[in-house]
Amino acid sequence: MAVLGLAGLGHMAVKLATSMGAEVTVLSTSPAKEADARRLGAHEFALTSDRAIFDRFSRRFDLILDTASAPHDLNGHLGMLRVDGTLVLLGVPAKPMLLNASPLIGGRRTLAGSLIGGIAETQEMLDYCAAREIRADVEVVPIQKINEIYERMVSGDVRYRFVIDLSTL
Repeated sequence: MAVLGLAGLGHMAVKLATSMGAEVTVLSTSPAKEADARRLGAHEFALTSDRAIFDRFSRRFDLILDTASAPHDLNGHLGMLRVDGTLVLLGVPAKPMLLNASPLIGGRRTLAGSLIGGIAETQEMLDYCAAREIRADVEVVPIQKINEIYERMVSGDVRYRFVIDLSTL
C-alpha cells in the first residue's frame, strides 16, 4: 500500500499500516520527509515531484491512502493502483481536482472517500493503538505561542501534531 502525504494523518497511517503487516510506501513531494517516513516504518519512499515515479510505480499498489490536502495529480496516482485497487481520499484540498475517468474504468479501480468512523470504529482504533503503544508524534506548545504555531501550521512546519498545553492558560 501507499500513503500519499506525510503529515498529521499520514504519519499515523504509516504507523498503523506497518503495525498490521503492510508493506508501506510513502509518496511525497518533500525530500525532507524521507528520513521520517523510514523512522515511522515505511519500506519505501518516493518523490512524486519526479514524474518517472508514476511509471516506476505503475499498477503497484492495492491501496493508496491519500492524506494530502495540497493540490496533486489524482490521475497519476490512480495509475499506481493495480486492477481492483482503491484510492481513498482522506485529505481535503482547497480547490477541486480534475479527474479523468479512464484510469478508473480502464484499470477497474475504485476512488473512495472517508471522513471518520463512528464511535465503535473510533474506540476499536484507540484500543488497537493502546495495545500496541502506537501514538501520534506531537509537539506540546504553550498557549502563548498560539500565533506562532498557527503560522508554522500554515507553512507546513509541523511534525506531526501540535498539542496546546492547557496548563499554560
